[in-house]
Amino acid sequence: MTAYEHVPVLGDEVAGAFDLGRKALVVDGTLGLGGHSERLLERYPQMRILGLDWDAGALSTARERLKKFGDRFEAVEANYAELPSVLSQGGRGTVDGLFLDLGLSSQQLLDTDRGFSFLRPGPLDMRMSRSLTRTAWEIVVHSSERELAEMFRSYGEEPQARRIAQALKEAIRQHALPNDAWQVAETIRRAAASPMKRIDPATRCFQALRIVVNHELDNLDKILTEIKDLLSPGGRAAIISFHSLEDRRVKSAFQQAAKGCLCPPRIPQCVCGQIPWARLINRKVIVASEAEMRENPRARSAKLRILEHL
Repeated sequence: MTAYEHVPVLGDEVAGAFDLGRKALVVDGTLGLGGHSERLLERYPQMRILGLDWDAGALSTARERLKKFGDRFEAVEANYAELPSVLSQGGRGTVDGLFLDLGLSSQQLLDTDRGFSFLRPGPLDMRMSRSLTRTAWEIVVHSSERELAEMFRSYGEEPQARRIAQALKEAIRQHALPNDAWQVAETIRRAAASPMKRIDPATRCFQALRIVVNHELDNLDKILTEIKDLLSPGGRAAIISFHSLEDRRVKSAFQQAAKGCLCPPRIPQCVCGQIPWARLINRKVIVASEAEMRENPRARSAKLRILEHL
C-alpha cells in the first residue's frame, strides 16, 4: 500500500472538526502517511499544517505526498508529547488546532521488519522511533514472568495474562522461541487457547508490548494536560483512539475540561474555584459508519472526540 492508496480513518469527520472559519495553524501530531493532513489542506485553502511524527520513514512519505501544498505544510520529526518544545523552538505560541490519530499507520503494519503485525514472520521490534533503546523482544526476554503478566493484564486487558507470560518465558528458557513476531503470536495463542474469544489474545498482548516500548500512555497523559495551554481561544483538539485505555483517558480529560469543578460529589458547594475552559463538540463519541467499516476494517474500533477551547 502506498501513501496515495492509504485512506485515513474518519477522514470526513476529522475535516469537519476543524471548520474554524478563519486562517488557522493546525498541528497533526501523528502525521503518519499524511492522509488526514491532505484532506484538511485540500478543504481549507487558508489552513497551514505542522505535522509531527516519530517515525522517520512515515515522515519522509508524508513530506513527498504533501509537497504540493508548498509552505502551507511543514514536518518535524518528533513525538506529539514534545509539541510545546517544538512550538517554542519555532517561535510559535498557541495553535488553532491539534489532531491526534493514536493508531498505527498502514506502512508500519505492512513492514515486516517493524514487528507491529504478527501476520508475517519478522523481528519483534515495535519501536515507532529508532531513537528508542528497547525493542519489544528485549522486553519479553528480560522481563520476569510476573512483570510480563502484569504488562499483558494492565495494558492489554488480557484475562489469561499469567498463562501467556509463563508460556513465553518457558519457551525462551528452552531456546524454542526465536525473535519472530509470528512465532511469538502463535505461542500466545496456544497458551490462551479458547474458541470463544472475540479478540485474538495475540492482539491484546502485542498492544501491551507496543504501549510499553513507545511509552504511549505516558505521552498521551502528557499532551492531555497541556492542551489548555497549547490551544488558542476557539481552537479545537480532535483525538482518535483505538482501544479503551486511550479512550478513557481522552474522555475523562475532555469531560473535566468542560466541567471545571474538581470538588468531590459529597461537597454541596464548589470550593476549588475551577471553571470550565472548554466545551465538548460531540457529547456522544463519533464512530465510523457501516459503509466506512466495510471499506476499511481498521475503522471498526476508531473513536473520535472533539474539544473546543472557550
